[in-house]
Amino acid sequence: MKKIILTGFAAVTILISPVVQAAPVLVDNFNNGTTDGWTDQDGTGFESAGTRSGTFVSLATYDGLTSNSLGVDAIAKGGGISYVALVLNYNSLSDNLFVKIQDNNGNGLFDRVFFYHGNNTAAGILPTNMFKLSTKVASTYFEVTDNLDGTVSAYVSASGDTFDVTLVNSYSGTGIGLGFFGKAQADNFYAAGGVPVPEPAPLALLGLGLVGLGVMRRRKA
Repeated sequence: MKKIILTGFAAVTILISPVVQAAPVLVDNFNNGTTDGWTDQDGTGFESAGTRSGTFVSLATYDGLTSNSLGVDAIAKGGGISYVALVLNYNSLSDNLFVKIQDNNGNGLFDRVFFYHGNNTAAGILPTNMFKLSTKVASTYFEVTDNLDGTVSAYVSASGDTFDVTLVNSYSGTGIGLGFFGKAQADNFYAAGGVPVPEPAPLALLGLGLVGLGVMRRRKA
């Protein structure tokens, strides 16, 4: 039985956990232009030009895989408030661990991270569920891990921030997925325990620009 977020704290250093975690690996690069392997739970998801996005609001779960650690390359596009969310422990739209990186000013820069219980809902959550980034970023590798010790961590590669929250209250879902609002996009989806997707050399080289820091972090973990 897992738990729901209620209290938290922030740090700009990488969390050192006594629990050894498997590093997330690339399981979908969105390059095939279809939504195969995903099930829409709310709204509709889209894939185009190697990125995934969704309607206002949308949430989709990834089929046939459960994981305690997810990652995504998140891209802010401006044009209004938007977010990309990583979803763990999915049981239903009202029962899941929902952690989003948000462009709160609609200017094309992510500036906040929110920890929620349920699809973009803060019901029953204290104000400590929201943290501001030390530096606003247009794109970043974003990782969320259930540490399996009563805490959850969110890591923002481009700003160097790690945010940690303590969990209370129980839930039992095992699904994983992505959530969207506004024009923000996801480029590459990672999950610990997933089967790596073969990536052509040019894409691998380009990946060093956007996700390189996240990869370096995972290798050091």
